[in-house]
Amino acid sequence: MKKINQIEPWINFQEANYIKKVISKTYLTENIETKKFENNIKKKFNSNFSMAVSNWTAGIFMCLKAINIKKNDEVIVPNLTFIATATPIIWLGAKVVLCDVDEKNFNLDLNHLKKLINKKTKCIIPVHLYGHSCDLKKFFKIVKKNNLFVIEDAAQAIGAKYNGKYLGTFGDFGGYSFYGNKIITTGEGGIIFFKKKLYKNKLYALKNHGRHKKGIFKHEQIGYNFMFTEMQAALGNVQLKKLNKIINIKKNIYNFYKKNLNQNKEISFMEPVHLNEPVYWFTNIITNKKNKLQKFLSSKGIQTRDIFLPLNKQPCFKNSKLIVNKNLKFKNSEKIFNYGLSLPSHVNLTKNDLNYIVKNIIQFFNN
Repeated sequence: MKKINQIEPWINFQEANYIKKVISKTYLTENIETKKFENNIKKKFNSNFSMAVSNWTAGIFMCLKAINIKKNDEVIVPNLTFIATATPIIWLGAKVVLCDVDEKNFNLDLNHLKKLINKKTKCIIPVHLYGHSCDLKKFFKIVKKNNLFVIEDAAQAIGAKYNGKYLGTFGDFGGYSFYGNKIITTGEGGIIFFKKKLYKNKLYALKNHGRHKKGIFKHEQIGYNFMFTEMQAALGNVQLKKLNKIINIKKNIYNFYKKNLNQNKEISFMEPVHLNEPVYWFTNIITNKKNKLQKFLSSKGIQTRDIFLPLNKQPCFKNSKLIVNKNLKFKNSEKIFNYGLSLPSHVNLTKNDLNYIVKNIIQFFNN
């Protein structure tokens, strides 16, 4: 039976040959290739500063530490996101405040957001879920009025824009994930963008055992080991060259699904807000027959994926006093989880694969 994965990376001989070249230099920990990667990505996305890290979860933690988030501070995050948006806040003993999302674009519900801000609120982490954004013009009006820090979780949105500017570069901090299933990958890894030079030494010391440079054994502060590697950087430098092509292919995949399924009244798609140019990391559909459709497609060898479990439903947060409003109803995020389905969305899909997927979805609804 035909087997179609929901997601997979685009890696071939180009990455393999370049990694082999870098490995032959024998200096494998963070060095020249990593600096090249940081500079390439900073230039590509017009960021003031960039810093490679072992993963974007560590990146979020470092940004929170850099702005001195501590016990009893409140940080607002969307209720519909991967759990790593929230866990770094908990590591610091700060409080997570959950905000519902818009049912059409899956991003922060700005009306709900306004109601959550109080004197304890120090920071908001908007998540550009699946490569889309909220209305950032309205969002930053709220931020400015309340004098809050912003850490953009653009893990899934590399290359996406709002009003012509790249997501991840609007806030005080932002960043992308390069995990194996992301638009481009370094296996694990992430990048932090930041605007102010004053954070450069602070962030570097946090990822380098509390030191401002390697090779010394005097540590001015408590730090962590969130360093990058030359192999990851080599992979990233090749993947960056493929980025525009990957984004275009994913957009074509989304357009193919929408063109062929849009007439079905039982299916709806995410809707970008005005001025947002999303990247279609995953193509998602909403249908009240989600569970049956998922099972049917699986029987045909077509792998799909659930939308993220809302944070208020996470078992590990059930008894946590640091998730302050988890007992509220989050109707939009729960609806999206219950009825949302991620279709196969990787660049290796052939025209035959896409026709096969669409044909089976249509067959399911016709029956």
